[in-house]
Amino acid sequence: MKEPLESLLLYLQKSPCFLWADEFWFMGVWKNSPKSRSIAQTMKELQPNFHSAKQNLVLEDIYGSPYSIFDYLPDPLVTREKDFTNFYSMLKQLEKKLILDFVPNHMAIDSPLIDTNPDLFLIANESVLSKNSFLHQNGIFYVHGRDPYFDGWTDTIQWNFSNPDVEKKHIKILKNIAKQCDGVRCDMAMLLLPEVFEKTHGKKSFYDWSRVIDSVREEFPHFKFYAEAYWGLEDRLLSLGFNASYDKSMYDAFKNQNYAFVSENLKKKSELKKIEFLENHDEDRAKHQFGEISHSYFSLLCSTDCIVLFHAGQELGYSKKIPVQLIQSDNEETNKISENFYKRALETSSKRNSNSCFFWPEYREYDGKSVFIKAIQTQTQTELFLWNEQTFEVSGWIPFQDGIQFQPMLTDIVTGVSYSQTKSEQGIYFKLAPNQVQWFTF
Repeated sequence: MKEPLESLLLYLQKSPCFLWADEFWFMGVWKNSPKSRSIAQTMKELQPNFHSAKQNLVLEDIYGSPYSIFDYLPDPLVTREKDFTNFYSMLKQLEKKLILDFVPNHMAIDSPLIDTNPDLFLIANESVLSKNSFLHQNGIFYVHGRDPYFDGWTDTIQWNFSNPDVEKKHIKILKNIAKQCDGVRCDMAMLLLPEVFEKTHGKKSFYDWSRVIDSVREEFPHFKFYAEAYWGLEDRLLSLGFNASYDKSMYDAFKNQNYAFVSENLKKKSELKKIEFLENHDEDRAKHQFGEISHSYFSLLCSTDCIVLFHAGQELGYSKKIPVQLIQSDNEETNKISENFYKRALETSSKRNSNSCFFWPEYREYDGKSVFIKAIQTQTQTELFLWNEQTFEVSGWIPFQDGIQFQPMLTDIVTGVSYSQTKSEQGIYFKLAPNQVQWFTF
């Protein structure tokens, strides 16, 4: 009988995502909390979303939040192994990297670490609201993990960053994780910044991300730290040593149709510091949020040098968001248009390598209006991206130049539509509707 992770890996290898992706982040692999499971199963406000994702819902389908970690050991649903070293080796042989979660702000309300390290967690004082605290079986009232804008997550306990020993404990945990993977995605990484912790809990923090990261890299120099971050604190975290950070501003710009912002950011060099996405486990599915235009938006993300975060099921055009507490949901019918688009897009961009270069082709727009035209040149192909960022139709001419030469037929990766070309022409004529994106290869 195959290990669950081994079966998952075999399944992934059949997906176009596998060839495209350099790194795989597996969510929910750490040992889950029995108390979190019980809370999720009985919390009334969660039930409508559960029933939306699974019509014939049973209690066993609700497993609890993967961000209420009981202990940094493999969950028995995921593997029977004592750690992830074997799975890590399997991915290495396939020349893929493994990223795991580190949830630095809190642990599960029933974590055994509370029994062995009771002073490392934040004790509630009289000013803490009862809904943001709980009585542990050791007789101490503790604070739930939370951010400054919302009430606490009731299945979690807050680390006390005013205690310097928490930093030492995190380094120990991270060094053990680093033996089993290539990097960590740090959940809500900005909550540990001193000013954020003080705003949230009214206490001074001694936690320093740069010390933590440096300490881990002394032993594991190539270990990666990715920050889930919001509130404009991304650059701050990058300055402390994170390899890259979420960029929700681009997602929000797509959502709000702020195309001037999108255009400005597409023209900036990221150097793999930004993590862009159209969906993740916290957001609605791209197909639900953006509809068919999601294919154009994904194509624009592919034109950047950013890290692109791809969510399982996105390539199949799934539209139903699955609550993170569920381990079973109803099957969803594949959207064939999306499936074909992502197959084209992922196969094309998977041909890039570290020597691929970006350039801005010469072009002429007949009315002198701005058009986003960018190219990515690799040994075997040149990709050409065109986007009309205007609210009206534009047209123009791209002369043949290095990497962009005559082809009798050009197929748009976004739509799959092919356009025949006349050999006597000395370039490519384009006409784009408002917000239309085209993506060709040469």
